[in-house]
Amino acid sequence: MKNLLPVVHHVLKLLILMGFAGYIAYLTFTGDILLYIAPHLVKNTELAAAGLFLFAVFQLYILIRSRTKEVPAACACGHDSLHHHHHDHDDHGHSHEPSRSLVKNVLMYGLFILPLLLGVLLPNQAFAGSLIKSRGIQVGESAGGSSGIPADLVPLAGTDDPKLKERFKSDKYNRDYAKLGMLLYRQDVIEMKDEWFIEKLQALNAFAGNFEGKTIRIKGFVYREKGLGENQFIIGRMAMTHCIADISPYGIIAETPEAESFADDAWVDITGTIATTTYRDQQVIRIVVSDTEPAAAPTIPYVYPDWDFAKKL
Repeated sequence: MKNLLPVVHHVLKLLILMGFAGYIAYLTFTGDILLYIAPHLVKNTELAAAGLFLFAVFQLYILIRSRTKEVPAACACGHDSLHHHHHDHDDHGHSHEPSRSLVKNVLMYGLFILPLLLGVLLPNQAFAGSLIKSRGIQVGESAGGSSGIPADLVPLAGTDDPKLKERFKSDKYNRDYAKLGMLLYRQDVIEMKDEWFIEKLQALNAFAGNFEGKTIRIKGFVYREKGLGENQFIIGRMAMTHCIADISPYGIIAETPEAESFADDAWVDITGTIATTTYRDQQVIRIVVSDTEPAAAPTIPYVYPDWDFAKKL
């Protein structure tokens, strides 16, 4: 039994390493990894999985070597029974034998096995409107930080229509959103798709008055909070900056006589006309709904910021 103890330790370490490497590979292959981290971090996770796999291969080598060499399996000092000198534990000042304490081993390996089992056995589930009650929803957070347009804003450079540039005067902090706003202004229907969702919302709220009367289409979940009228709700999306720990809800106020017929957290696809309103002392856009359709929640319901969106304009 004494000789089997080191083998058990090596096997447990091997299974833990292979378990984590395999689980990360599975999440990446299925796309569920995006429920936990933003796309720009996926490459880092893939590299981590590859590193874990290499460690597992090395651990397998140690396991095989421990069974084919007449050496103490847990000894890492490089001494073995083939050396023609003697040493004991007093010479080293430490023991090479794995711990025999059941409690210590359960605690040590449990720190790794428990989260792995929870990840494998529990379903991958996205957060929706229920999280907003603790964090609050962001409606009207604009790139400029306020709904008022400072007097020192200047037109954008370039060859665009001078009248259009005059509408989207900007300071240096708001310039990228002004460029995006000009692109949105030219569209017959503003589509709030997953790509650039956050950036579009920033541009629309930063220049809310410019978009009055424009048609908009958006898909999201229904959320309500105090201060909204009976004919209003917020259509929202959860935004992930880096990982699941920093998700934040963003939304737009929607207005329709049928508002009460939509259940909280239900997903809807709405089309309407942009108007403006005041929300928490800010001028923001609202949607006067003309058409609503029930929608299925996306497999990956989050939206993500595009840090390089300005370069793609």
